[in-house]
Amino acid sequence: MRLIGILPIVFMVALGLYAFWDLKIDGFQPPVPADKLADSNPEIEAIMAPHREALTTGLSNRIVPQIDESLDLIAEEFGELSPEMNQALVETSIMLSQSSRADLADDYMQRAVDVSREVYGTTHRETALAINDLANLITDAQDLSYSEESIAHLKEAMEIRQAVLPADHPEVIVNEVNLADQLFLQWQNEGLEEDKSNLDTAAALLSHVMEVHTKQGDDVNAMDKASVQLLFARVAFYRDDFENAAKYFSETLSPVAPETDPATYLVFSNSYAEHITSLNKLGRTEEADKMRADIISYLQTDTAVPEGTTDIAEE
Repeated sequence: MRLIGILPIVFMVALGLYAFWDLKIDGFQPPVPADKLADSNPEIEAIMAPHREALTTGLSNRIVPQIDESLDLIAEEFGELSPEMNQALVETSIMLSQSSRADLADDYMQRAVDVSREVYGTTHRETALAINDLANLITDAQDLSYSEESIAHLKEAMEIRQAVLPADHPEVIVNEVNLADQLFLQWQNEGLEEDKSNLDTAAALLSHVMEVHTKQGDDVNAMDKASVQLLFARVAFYRDDFENAAKYFSETLSPVAPETDPATYLVFSNSYAEHITSLNKLGRTEEADKMRADIISYLQTDTAVPEGTTDIAEE
């Protein structure tokens, strides 16, 4: 009887111990919470500092092997998969991106991404930061405004950030704007006229950003707000949403007036042409004709503008 009475207790204790053991095996706990960034380790900063200074001399080819030696020592002391190794790889990538060996920067950032996934997990702010940096380095290294690879990385980084950070967090907002910009450029440059899914996604992302900017009011940098609205206007134009296109072109483009530098019409030639077309599509032909005529007039009277550039307003 005593044995039978004890068995349920033993069973419950064993079950509890198994659950604890199973949690330790399967449960992953990152070094810092998923919505936080890891503190920088001063020891790693001290190790990398001499390399950063040496790279400014321009002898990058000699310095890179020394950096690799330091990375090997850090891996040996802290582990190949450690926050310290992740920090060292990120610092190496950033250093190289600012030197004559910028072509190597994305390789080290890719290693940082791989380490981040293991150390912090696949849904962590640190991992998203490394993925986002990798996307930027890929386009910089290839001297491109966008690439399929960088778009894929920006999407992954955005999904992570949207999962672990507030919707109005600066990292989420910047990520959404950068992704919208690359999606628009990809659609524009790859002749995807029939497939407007890129534009639809970009419009949704930018709409969210503009909602956040509206709530934040004067706390938003005016230039940042205007650049987002201008991009939204261009996306709206190619989605045949001429009402929103005309609205945001009017709010962001410099007015066609004597006090506006004529060079502005050249720098933003596509946007002015799209604005004029939007007005025509909406039946505001007099306004469109006047804007076109005024731009041509201001360009022709400005001696600093070369001949043959007044076609801008005829697009």
